[in-house]
Amino acid sequence: MIYVKSALVGLLVVFGAFVPVLFAVAAYLSTVHKVQTETIAWDPVSLTTPSTWLLALIIFLGGFLWEFRRCRSK
Repeated sequence: MIYVKSALVGLLVVFGAFVPVLFAVAAYLSTVHKVQTETIAWDPVSLTTPSTWLLALIIFLGGFLWEFRRCRSK
């Protein structure tokens, strides 16, 4: 049960970290980089780079280990 709870917390931390980052990037791109069109295009292929997965893995492991240590000390 400890592993399941820790994995869920790890996933929650990943989504909790990337959602504000996506909004910040969208706000930055819409204010700083003026483009000729009115839309901002997202390239889903660019999210599959190894650096993105590595960052997500590090964030997940941080949340996982945080909750795992909390559960083990109880």
